[in-house]
Amino acid sequence: MKKKKSVQPAPDELRAEAAVNEVLGTWRFDYDDQTEPGKADFLLDPIDGTGPTVALEVSSTTDPDRQGLWKGLDRYYDGPTLGLQGDWHVQFTPGVHVRKSATPLVELLQRLEREGVDKIGLNGWNDSTPFGQFPTQQHAENLRELANLKIVSAQRIRSDKASGRIIPFEVTAGIARQTADTISPCIDAFLGSDQGANKVKKLARYTDREGHLFVWADRGQLDVTMALRRGFVPVDSPHVPDSLHTIWFGSLDADGSMY
Repeated sequence: MKKKKSVQPAPDELRAEAAVNEVLGTWRFDYDDQTEPGKADFLLDPIDGTGPTVALEVSSTTDPDRQGLWKGLDRYYDGPTLGLQGDWHVQFTPGVHVRKSATPLVELLQRLEREGVDKIGLNGWNDSTPFGQFPTQQHAENLRELANLKIVSAQRIRSDKASGRIIPFEVTAGIARQTADTISPCIDAFLGSDQGANKVKKLARYTDREGHLFVWADRGQLDVTMALRRGFVPVDSPHVPDSLHTIWFGSLDADGSMY
């Protein structure tokens, strides 16, 4: 049987490992390179020999569609795009099929450059059509194409240093409650999911180590980000299985803070 090729930890896994090591005074003894099944993401040992020995799993409540979107965007839009004169800020949605939309998007932006249009958007405030007026027939067709691509807006950045780059972004809108009361329910929901159950099951195998679970919140969970940034403390606790010693909870949009 052909041996599996080893895989390095993902960036969000490394950030979680670094945070845990910083707090606990541990270092990496071993990690899951995906060459053998059932292994915890990281095995951590105390630096001075007197602290805890830890089996650490890292996961997230990230929306799979959003996660897939950014993997595609990072792959397709990491440099200049052939045929574009200006740089463009493009607002994508999780429903975008990045590979299929790549060529039509470039063709649309090229057409806008030829027409001298710097701004197009499905919301009135981010479109070049003057307030109170209807778009021209050509611009209406451009708007329909934008909608078909499941892209919200595109705006050209005029600069002498423009290199024809497409700079993707995604806007998350919503109302964040001014409390931390959503933290425990969020963790409970994750632990009750198939993904959470699999993580708990994997850590339960390490009876000689403390089982630690680090969960990253989805970028769209504004309640979590706001609570972390403002240092709010939850008044309750999640329902944690006996096989878990510690749960860590953070947001990639709230550096330096975690529960």
